[in-house]
Amino acid sequence: MGFIRLTASVILAFALLTPGLFASGFEVTGIGLKARGMGGAFRAIADDWTAAYYNPAGYAFVYDNQLGSSLGMMHLRDELVPDYRLGGVYESGFFNDQTIYNHNEIYTMPSAGFIVRLPLWGETVFGLSAYQPFDYSINWALYRPPLAYNDSTSSYLPSSQYKNNLDVVAFQLTAAREFMEEKLSIGIGLQILRGDLVFNNLYMRANPLDTTTYPDVLSDRPYDKIPEFTNNDGNGWGFGLKGGMLWKLNEKINLGLTVSMPFDLTINGKTGFAFIMPKNGDLINDQDTTGYQPGKIGYLFALGDPVMFEADFETKLKLPPSISGGIAYQVNEKLRLALDAEYTFWSRFEGFEFTYSGFGSLPLDSLNVVNNFFKYNLSNPVDWNNTGKVMLGCQYDYNQTLTFVGGVSADQTPIRDGIGFMPQFVDTGDKYGFNAGILFHIERWEVGLVTSYYYYPDLTISTASDIDQDDNADQFPGEYKASTYETILAFNYWF
Repeated sequence: MGFIRLTASVILAFALLTPGLFASGFEVTGIGLKARGMGGAFRAIADDWTAAYYNPAGYAFVYDNQLGSSLGMMHLRDELVPDYRLGGVYESGFFNDQTIYNHNEIYTMPSAGFIVRLPLWGETVFGLSAYQPFDYSINWALYRPPLAYNDSTSSYLPSSQYKNNLDVVAFQLTAAREFMEEKLSIGIGLQILRGDLVFNNLYMRANPLDTTTYPDVLSDRPYDKIPEFTNNDGNGWGFGLKGGMLWKLNEKINLGLTVSMPFDLTINGKTGFAFIMPKNGDLINDQDTTGYQPGKIGYLFALGDPVMFEADFETKLKLPPSISGGIAYQVNEKLRLALDAEYTFWSRFEGFEFTYSGFGSLPLDSLNVVNNFFKYNLSNPVDWNNTGKVMLGCQYDYNQTLTFVGGVSADQTPIRDGIGFMPQFVDTGDKYGFNAGILFHIERWEVGLVTSYYYYPDLTISTASDIDQDDNADQFPGEYKASTYETILAFNYWF
């Protein structure tokens, strides 16, 4: 029991480290070594601790206790050439016609788990694991206000402007048993989900001043749109279920079926707001324009000083359920082939709608026009489609020491019509994965290395559309390019 408690502590700490790999939307590409090397075609094999992710029923056919871990390292190479012009014509400060790279780095995704066979309920096999079923991380700097709007923003302009760091960690207790000896097994995983979200965005807000009271100069370009930067940082807890069945049809063919059902997470946290206000010295210095003197609304909207404050936020993270199945065929004593298919209900994910409360000190707090402008609830809606994915993999046991794995995959994008395409979710189209790896078997140990490459098509978004009709663009126009490189290191130990 001491060993189990120690291992569980290591797993929990491991899974809370930095983020990593993803497939369609923000689903991870997978965990483990053999399964990743086979392109994810593992649901009808599921013969190590990673069955917790691919098919919990596989635990029943693991006849030795096992401890394992994997570490995925990913390099995102995303490019964007913005074409964000107000009305499709007018410049507003975006780095249009320039090639911008995301703030890419080597991201890591650790996961770990163990399996213990206990003499309970017909030798039910139990396991505890921690991994990230959903994950995304991207960060861009795409904007600087024109000098004509405000020529003194360099000291407080956020460098992290369009950012999405989304992590969902599953702490999963898995149980599986055979219902037909060496033929049929059923398994279930009970998950505690931890969601962490950092979501930064820039909103080009319409200047709220009433032009019947104030000169038209603040309703004309470049003062008609006020940049609002938000930094939302929060977390939440929830639950999920994962069930599976594994049927050994005969000595050569296995069939697997898995259902995954995460429940919605409520994310709560703090938001930092930064409004880059217009700067017009002529209005401030003109003594005849009394609406622009200290204490007046116009002064706030012409002085050029930023307006910064904090508030509490709440949003729902609607995670998608999925259903998947696979077949594995033992060609001969050395070669095994596997084919999997997965269907994910991404239409459940509707983006983020942030509801704010508990505002900090606001300027001119007694004036309703200012309150309504600064306290406005913001949303980032998407219109995603359900997706299908197909995976084909092979395993070749060269000898007792050496195993080669390889696989390919084809994965639909949920953003097939481009609606709601934003820099925080760069999924440019149906993608194709290519995987290859090598495993070494040394007594009770198995260690190995897998490398992967994912090809994405280029995508052009032509308009800055407003999905929810709130006068804020929910779609960022430009030319997008993406590619992903992965390296996975892993070990398994049987005891």
